Amino acid sequence: MKAVRFKHTNGLTFEQGEINLPEANDDQVLIKVEHVGLSFIDTKVANCPCEDTPNRVFGIDAVGTVEKACKTGFPEPGTRVFWHGDIREQGTMSEFAIVPSHALTVLPANVDGKLAAAAIAPAMCALIALFKLQLNRGDTILIEAAHHPVGQIAVQFAKQLGVGVAACTQAKHKKLVEQLGADLVYTEDSLSALAERLQQHFGEAEVQGALDLTGTQTQQLINHLVFCGRVSCLAGLPAIEQHVLMKKAPNIGIVSLCGSWLSNSVCAQQRMAFIGNVLAEKLEKDEVKLSHLGSVLANNDILIETLDKLADDKNITFFCAEMPFN
Repeated sequence: MKAVRFKHTNGLTFEQGEINLPEANDDQVLIKVEHVGLSFIDTKVANCPCEDTPNRVFGIDAVGTVEKACKTGFPEPGTRVFWHGDIREQGTMSEFAIVPSHALTVLPANVDGKLAAAAIAPAMCALIALFKLQLNRGDTILIEAAHHPVGQIAVQFAKQLGVGVAACTQAKHKKLVEQLGADLVYTEDSLSALAERLQQHFGEAEVQGALDLTGTQTQQLINHLVFCGRVSCLAGLPAIEQHVLMKKAPNIGIVSLCGSWLSNSVCAQQRMAFIGNVLAEKLEKDEVKLSHLGSVLANNDILIETLDKLADDKNITFFCAEMPFN
């Protein structure tokens, strides 16, 4: 079958080639790939040379149709599905892919496959981050870099939970974040004046939860938490001064979509599929808005350009790749 592979022989390059059609075992499903989502996670995979597999197939998230079911018969052939794949295995930019049946989520018939593919990683990150924060209706969340695709979806999901949303972003994205539903949009580079703004808008100078997307202002976000508040971090955990930790005693959660695969935990992989069910329901009810959706062709120059955009903290676009051989 045809596939888009990547290698690092002379810098990062992508090329179309042929690989053997994968053979599924009893617990795996053979899927005809339709759309591949691209996210900030792909930028990390693309820039991590894999010496053991120098010509790996690219792609992690995908939407496709079941070609051959596993031994249980579910999901049955013809069913549209989506998934977030194992970064250690061959990717999804190919005519077919094999995926463990327990990691698949059924995609409702009325949902656009391109939209679903582009939303997979950002929406799953947002959902997991919010689950970790354990916010209640009436609480307030502080979202850093709210213009980021994960931030955009987190704003929407938080509002659907009845949570007050304070969003930090750049001035040029203020209108976008407001349209997504943020109650307070803060555009200053320094967070020093944020407490006053929170007090004026929500009646409290501190928030119950924070979403840290870039890892560049983690300590400042924690400073704005209530005592024992929660923060969800997507970019790892930088050094935090001890006096801040002692003063705030924050509950810190790390969001890692690839962790369910890296830990070889079937239970965690199943939970990812359950989170996918939440996303599928929201997509079906049109409760997920992608403000900017870019559809790109999966060739070398365009993929390099798209990954550069995704690696930029200023990016606001969700991306879906079209296979050149479909």
